Amino acid sequence: MTAANLQESETLPAEQRSGRREQNKAENRAALLKAARTVFAEIGYDAAGVRDIVRRTDLASGTFYNYFKDKAEIFAAVIAELSGELLTRHRQGEGRNTARTAEEFLHRHCSVYFRFVAEDPEILAFGRNNVTPIRNLIRKPEMEVLADAFKEDVKSAMERGVLPKADLGYLIAAISGVVFEVSVVMALRDPVDPDEAADFATRLLVNGLSNLRNSR
Repeated sequence: MTAANLQESETLPAEQRSGRREQNKAENRAALLKAARTVFAEIGYDAAGVRDIVRRTDLASGTFYNYFKDKAEIFAAVIAELSGELLTRHRQGEGRNTARTAEEFLHRHCSVYFRFVAEDPEILAFGRNNVTPIRNLIRKPEMEVLADAFKEDVKSAMERGVLPKADLGYLIAAISGVVFEVSVVMALRDPVDPDEAADFATRLLVNGLSNLRNSR
């Protein structure tokens, strides 16, 4: 906040000053997250430092620690933000809960994920340069909202007979593992082909699904 803005805010009623402070906090946090996403995409988690992130903003260096404890915490926050964006795309997907076959269900979910990674150059670079840090966060709270939504989709598909009645935990782990690892290979290819990746992952999973038996 500049001196002029500070002086202006001091002349406002208390309620407006409070609202302005909250807005400034939100804007500062958003600026740090945007900068962090760019830095991690360009040089990767291991090479990046807090200073690299702050330099991409107009904020004072100490401001970072008003919002994040360290590099690991802001990386997790970026992952949470990306997960939220991916979840929004899933929810907006055409006929998300109307798939009539396992192949249709899996292909829709795979396509949304692979295109999300492939179609934005910054997200693609982020994925390429941070495979291990992302993999380490897959089971962490930052991914819970996305994981819970996918779990509900799988349960719904089972109840409708689209997916076989199998062990839910194993099935989700298998689908998630295949999709993530295929996305890693996809991101490293040139050109990147999300449709090819979705077709491959779907065929692999469907052929595996045909051999599943109800274990419970």
